[in-house]
Amino acid sequence: MRQLTAVHCDTFWAVFNRELVAPVFIGTWLLWQAVRGRRWLPAGRELGLLLLVGLLIQVAGNVCVQWSLGVVGLAVTIPAMFGAMITGGAVIGRVWLGERVSGRSITAVAMLLGSLALLGVGAEAAGRSIAEAEAVTPNPLLMVLAVAAAGLAGAVYALLSAVIRRSVTGNTSPAAVAFLVTLTGVVGLGPVCVFRLGAAALLETPVEQFILMIAAGVFNLVAFLALIHGLQRTTVVHANAVNASQVAMAAVAGMALFAEPPTVWLLLGVCLTIFGIVWIDRPAEAVDEIPPP
Repeated sequence: MRQLTAVHCDTFWAVFNRELVAPVFIGTWLLWQAVRGRRWLPAGRELGLLLLVGLLIQVAGNVCVQWSLGVVGLAVTIPAMFGAMITGGAVIGRVWLGERVSGRSITAVAMLLGSLALLGVGAEAAGRSIAEAEAVTPNPLLMVLAVAAAGLAGAVYALLSAVIRRSVTGNTSPAAVAFLVTLTGVVGLGPVCVFRLGAAALLETPVEQFILMIAAGVFNLVAFLALIHGLQRTTVVHANAVNASQVAMAAVAGMALFAEPPTVWLLLGVCLTIFGIVWIDRPAEAVDEIPPP
């Protein structure tokens, strides 16, 4: 997805095509289940909640991240997103799902909040590097907004994690959740792409960009199913913490593949993010726990 920003692929179009892969594959399997008489569609209230949050994810989550990638790069966007995601997940899991949050996890969340501040400082150099590579004037306000957009996306993803855990620990299958959430991206973003760019321009998208989007969709499908199964087996804060192991990989990939500058603030922010992730304890190891309300 970062490479798609480098070749100036439209943000909405990139997210639409990535999200399209999951409904095609999972939808085919669910259709086969329906033909065999197996009910997979959630009940009305659960269905409405998944569709509503799924639509929110596409606009305030996926689109924000894709735009942020093109402004401040991979090494800043991903840590900022996951810092907000883990922090929000701990709060939402505690308040809404009644999950226990240990004192150690609270300390880890504080570290993640600190990492967001450091990444915000380091975003200026990353954004300036990207702007110079594209021969445009660096805009400090735009860089701050890009970090804020990544943080907003992380908070929305935290809400999605809580909704998924609530659904899959009930009667909704992981496949149904993955299908419905990604389907909102297709239904919601498709008309936006046609309205903004026109059908003719969309069909003229280079083959290389389509290949990148389909590849991203396949990776997204595998990762999303893995995350859903993880949320079926552990708490929101722990699943998000393990999922955030990609922070280090994103930082390295950003610097190695896209020449994103390894500033002191960026490195400190990434290191603090990683340390906060490692410091969060597993549910079985939680000590000094705060009982749920």
